[in-house]
Amino acid sequence: MPKKLLITGRMVNRSETSKLTSIHIRNEITDWLENNASGNKQVAFNYLLALGIEALEKKKKQIVIEDLDEIIQSLR
Repeated sequence: MPKKLLITGRMVNRSETSKLTSIHIRNEITDWLENNASGNKQVAFNYLLALGIEALEKKKKQIVIEDLDEIIQSLR
């Protein structure tokens, strides 16, 4: 089965356009990326994060997250 996300490019000018950070990413998310994305995982993560931010902005309301486990269930 082909991957849902195929990344052929890479981040350019990283030192000017991004910040190196260290965060904990849920195993379900890294598993999803491994199973569904091919290519540069850094670009894939930034792309999916940007899509999520765009979707949240379109809702035009505050979202309260009390239980991340409940939300992550859909990735399993």
